Amino acid sequence: MERYSRQEILKEIGKKRQGMLEKASVAIIGIGAIGSVTASLLARAGIGKIVLIDRDIVEEHNVQRQMLFTEEDRVKPKAAQAMAYLQKVNKTIHIEADTRELNAETIHTLKNYDLMLDCTDNMETRFLINDFCTKYRKQWIHASAIATKARCVVITPETPCFRCIFKPAKPGSLETCDTTGVLNTITTAIASIQCTEAIKVLTEQQYIKELLLYDIWKQDLTTIRTKKKKDCLCCAKKEFTFLAAKASSEATKLCGQGRVQVRGSTPNITALLKRLEKCGRVKQTKYGLVFEANETNFFLFTDGRCLIKARTTEEAKSLYSKYIGY
Repeated sequence: MERYSRQEILKEIGKKRQGMLEKASVAIIGIGAIGSVTASLLARAGIGKIVLIDRDIVEEHNVQRQMLFTEEDRVKPKAAQAMAYLQKVNKTIHIEADTRELNAETIHTLKNYDLMLDCTDNMETRFLINDFCTKYRKQWIHASAIATKARCVVITPETPCFRCIFKPAKPGSLETCDTTGVLNTITTAIASIQCTEAIKVLTEQQYIKELLLYDIWKQDLTTIRTKKKKDCLCCAKKEFTFLAAKASSEATKLCGQGRVQVRGSTPNITALLKRLEKCGRVKQTKYGLVFEANETNFFLFTDGRCLIKARTTEEAKSLYSKYIGY
């Protein structure tokens, strides 16, 4: 195909390996600064099947570094907007959007995918992915960035697992984009590295087995050799604690400016739509309800999850109770 002609003439790809990419399936978890670039590059490269997974909605500050979104996408589900954009980029591949939260239950829908790409913003989800991929002997690639620094590592049944390399951190001990900031060039750079390694894995070529660290401000690129831990709880002892955990019903503050997730029961969308019309501006979409009032705005998904504009989890619960009521 003319579409992939410049890629096929590369000695690293060729027609045979391009065909392998077209038959491959990839799950991209987190469609933010890294995930939006990763999704764009892999869709353009011709990955045959891609599922985009993200529980969040687009915020105005996301546009600074999340390349699939515009100002018009504000308060819309990231996964859905990214899918709509990429379907215009490449109509020859299959793209799906999953707006559910990835947890110990929903992750099992990814069993048939060839490769999982971690582009998330929290360690809990990464350890969940690690448990899942270790248990079912699947391949995945972790990528993350903060400030001007980033890291990337390919994890397969033959390599050390994520828990061999990193320890679960206590809440508040790690930097976040909200407290430290992030340069949009580092998220783009590490996404490109992640995609390159993904193409190697999917075409059965040698990938980088070390942990890669990159500081784009200093232009410092280093690799660190890792090794399996004989006493690793995950890959050695097969204790999949994150995979066994049940989803919490508590409110969770997301990595975003004043957005809190509250889990609730499956709502009666029709009845709620009529009630909310009396309180503010409300719009029904395929994925749920968008509501805006003077004191807050929120997106209520059809599965009961609600992303509320609030300063604290307590305020979010109060607003949830006030407008949704269950």
